[in-house]
Amino acid sequence: MSDEPQTHRGTEPVAGAPGPSGPPPNPFAGAARPVRGGGLGVAAMAAGLAALLTSGVAALYFSPFTVAGAVIGIAALALGAVSLARRTRPIWPSVAGVVAGGLAVAVALASGVLATAALLAPDGPTAGAGAGSAPGADPEQQLAVEWPRNMATGGILLEEGMSARRSDAPAHNALPSPLEADRASGPTDIRLYVDYRCPYCAVFEEASGDALEEAVNAGEATLEIHPLTFLDSVSQGSSYSSRAAAAVACVADAQPADAWSAHRALLDPTVQPPENTPGYDNREIGELLGHATGGLGDEARSCIEAERFVPFAQALGSWISANPVPGAQDPGLRVEGTPLAVVNGAPYPGDPADPAAFRDFLAEQGVRL
Repeated sequence: MSDEPQTHRGTEPVAGAPGPSGPPPNPFAGAARPVRGGGLGVAAMAAGLAALLTSGVAALYFSPFTVAGAVIGIAALALGAVSLARRTRPIWPSVAGVVAGGLAVAVALASGVLATAALLAPDGPTAGAGAGSAPGADPEQQLAVEWPRNMATGGILLEEGMSARRSDAPAHNALPSPLEADRASGPTDIRLYVDYRCPYCAVFEEASGDALEEAVNAGEATLEIHPLTFLDSVSQGSSYSSRAAAAVACVADAQPADAWSAHRALLDPTVQPPENTPGYDNREIGELLGHATGGLGDEARSCIEAERFVPFAQALGSWISANPVPGAQDPGLRVEGTPLAVVNGAPYPGDPADPAAFRDFLAEQGVRL
């Protein structure tokens, strides 16, 4: 053995050997964390609820606001989807926004389909209308209903004083007996076709009603009013056009001197109900006409409330649609829209809102005002 003192040497690390391992990785370091703050979700919920409310209310009236409801609903769906993708907490506003937005879009689509179907659907008779009032039936059988007095010509014929010409009520199976005008020496004959739901009819009445009244009272013309019912399809099932036409027939029947006032009252733009609403009920129509005429008697009022002449109004409308305009210069002239004013057999071609143009047309047809 060596006499030199022994020194202890520590173990030297071997080149290339692995060093001591570091701390273990955090298993949650790379995981996505929920985003706090529900602003986006709340916005989605608010938009969804607004969309649902807009679509629901608009659907009751087939309103253009239905489109707005659908657009807001789509926005709510988008906001809710983004919020859910970001895992925003709390989650329930986002879910509420998606659900409400989806419902709003569904309601908007459904109401759009219903509105389109209502506009395209043919008019149908109200309950209680006679079989003769069905559109498309044989015109020779369409007036097998109770007729009012003072409408034997198929309209309300107004003469000087704006009172309806008197006539007995025809038999139930009668057809209209249009008056043959004496165009050689008699007054000018004017036929006016209207629907009391037609906004352009109200525009025409406001613009030219006074001119018509002036022409009749001056003895220059007779005026025959033909109320139609084709806009029942935009009354949400209430058949307002038929009930309004029947109400004027009730007045012509019981109070012929007030028929013109009743006609003008229902075409007053401040009174006429908008399309796609039920319009006035029968009691309200009676009150409106009572105010316009200075008072309705019990006979006229009960006639209106009982819808006595609704089958007649519908049947007459079908007959008018199925036949040419009596006395027209063009034998093929038919009523294809309202208002239609036919003077001496010639249809007025101008703007219904232009009173000067209509007066000029009357002058061309020999009416001096």
